[in-house]
Amino acid sequence: MLRSLGVIALFSAAAVAACGEDGTGPLTPSAAGADTGGFPSVLSAYAMVSIQDGAVVPNTGVTPYDLNTQLFSDYAVKFRTVWMPPGTSVSYQDTARFEFPAGTVITKSFGFPADFRVAGAPVKWVETRVLVHGTGGWTGTSYTWNDAQTIATINAGGEILDLSFIDASGQTQSPTYLVPSQSQCQKCHANDGAMITLGPWAMQLNRDYAYADGTDNELARWTTLGLLTGAPSPDQAPKLPVFDDPSTGDVPSRARAYLQANCSYCHNGNGEARTSGLVLLYTETDPYALGVCKPPVAAGKAGQNQHYDIVPGSPGASILPYRMTATDPGVAMPELGRSLEHVEAVDLINQWITGMTGGCQ
Repeated sequence: MLRSLGVIALFSAAAVAACGEDGTGPLTPSAAGADTGGFPSVLSAYAMVSIQDGAVVPNTGVTPYDLNTQLFSDYAVKFRTVWMPPGTSVSYQDTARFEFPAGTVITKSFGFPADFRVAGAPVKWVETRVLVHGTGGWTGTSYTWNDAQTIATINAGGEILDLSFIDASGQTQSPTYLVPSQSQCQKCHANDGAMITLGPWAMQLNRDYAYADGTDNELARWTTLGLLTGAPSPDQAPKLPVFDDPSTGDVPSRARAYLQANCSYCHNGNGEARTSGLVLLYTETDPYALGVCKPPVAAGKAGQNQHYDIVPGSPGASILPYRMTATDPGVAMPELGRSLEHVEAVDLINQWITGMTGGCQ
């Protein structure tokens, strides 16, 4: 059901602004199709991003951003953007996800360089995912880029792509990369029955970003642009560690940061994994809820005959790192979004568990 004529008018006006008078192309960003619940056939209808000289470039009025610790997606590099309708903003939340206004569009582009050892190597962009806050809430879909990197077309049914690249250690990796279907978007983004955003939290955005006009803290820049209201100075806001940067935190805090980014969207008390009793939010303080000496509810073969999610001092006896290591779809966690082991993250989690003291009865 449409919520208000005002919202419809906002979306309709934006959709008109998205195309030139002769209908030949987009001029300004918009939540194209949000008022009707549909998605345009090409990404350019949103006027959010384009690819220029191998780089994803935001359109005028579109704000790029990044996160302190990202979701792992088979080592893909990513480029994120957000756009809100003129005159709207998001209210600052200290320890909760930001609630964006109707009409917001968020994009996340995924790509792979041929060789991760080569600094500045060209990136082959694979897809751009779009989240649109329409009149009925958030909806999402994926757009896949052609080989010429000139146009991205909707891929509502999703696709599995066989890719290949050389990783930072010089090894050839061949992931079976998932372009998610629209229904699979719900797998990660559904929370308590509604679609949500995942990355934009204060602790994830409290970081520096190299904007075209200079480096700035993202929370400060969003405030300056009028996108964010009520934010404190960055030194007073929470900040999530960067999982692979020891200068940002000790092993436990960086391990918890990784679990926040890669697991908590399901393991949060209201997500798809709420019945497991495993809560992997960075703010969780109960060791048992974090999995310490906690038996799995129903792990089956995914438990590898182990008895607890985490056994202090013994990663080899713990279910959590075992499922992070696995690539069998019936065992691997997360269930979607990766076909490769994130070796560096598993090593960090193992260090975290090894450093725990105590034992399980």
